[in-house]
Amino acid sequence: MTRVLVVDDEPLIADSLLVYLQDEGMEVITADSGEEAVELARISGGFNVCIMDMRLPGVDGNGAIRELASLYPAMKFIIHTGSVDYSLPDDLRSLGVSENYLFRKPLSDMASLADAVRELAE
Repeated sequence: MTRVLVVDDEPLIADSLLVYLQDEGMEVITADSGEEAVELARISGGFNVCIMDMRLPGVDGNGAIRELASLYPAMKFIIHTGSVDYSLPDDLRSLGVSENYLFRKPLSDMASLADAVRELAE
């Protein structure tokens, strides 16, 4: 089963992603900060895919991805951000994060996000 970590500090967004992806047959856990995401990954032994918000309290999404990728090199990342001017830093590209997996909020079609999770989890 595909294991997904959803990191978003907006409960409504995190909960809707949780429910949608669970309905798609995935195991999903949510975190509301980068620090909590790292702790949950450590406790659970990692995830196949992480859906990461960029603007978070404390450690931002970029920092959380860097730390998670160093702990779990096989973990794949999807960026889910409301920031219209966000651009992917070069060091995240070198970790395998791709513009192809950058989704802007609000997401009008969650099926495309679920498809991306499945593709990355293969």
